[in-house]
Amino acid sequence: MLTVPYKDISPQEARKLQEEKALFVDVREPEEFAQVRIEGAELIPLSEFAGRFGEIPKDQPVVLYCRSGNRSAQAAAWLSAKGYSNLLNLDGGIMAWYQAGLPLDTAPLEVTYQDTAFTELTPHQAQQWIREGAYAVDVREPYEYAMGHVPGAVNIPLGRFVSEVGKLPKDRKLVVVCASGGRSSQASEYLVGHGFAKENVGNLEGGTYGWMSAGFEVER
Repeated sequence: MLTVPYKDISPQEARKLQEEKALFVDVREPEEFAQVRIEGAELIPLSEFAGRFGEIPKDQPVVLYCRSGNRSAQAAAWLSAKGYSNLLNLDGGIMAWYQAGLPLDTAPLEVTYQDTAFTELTPHQAQQWIREGAYAVDVREPYEYAMGHVPGAVNIPLGRFVSEVGKLPKDRKLVVVCASGGRSSQASEYLVGHGFAKENVGNLEGGTYGWMSAGFEVER
């Protein structure tokens, strides 16, 4: 029998856990967190998860959230694969929390990305890299790739990445892409750990969602 690696909870259930001082982890990007957040939440962007998930304790409940519940579900699945068991995903994300009339922290913050083993790229920086000859690699599944990808990107799904990494050039810059930046950060970290220069490995922040949000077209 299949078991779900995490439990979706309502904003009201999450609020009770907040009052009980449960750990809340916000997996959105720093600029989103800086604008508004659930009070007391810690920021670990999905794009940094591969290098930072160890900051999350295994011996207590963890409530994960993002804007709508999608990225936090990815984070919960990632943690489950790493041995975490008491994982709770805020169904509907911070938008559902807001719509339920629950309090939010909107005090101005300055937050930045932590250092990673690779280079984080905004969509505009990624576009510039590609214009200058970088090799774009999409690590999503083939059906996701077919729905729309960064123009010119080759598809090497994360599940096949280890066996096919030898096909990638070490003498060119690489722009690594997925849907939101999570899977591509794992692939980017792997590349740097296997002889690719940090300055030549770029992870597209926000993935194809970020790319399209910046107004750039995708190829189908």
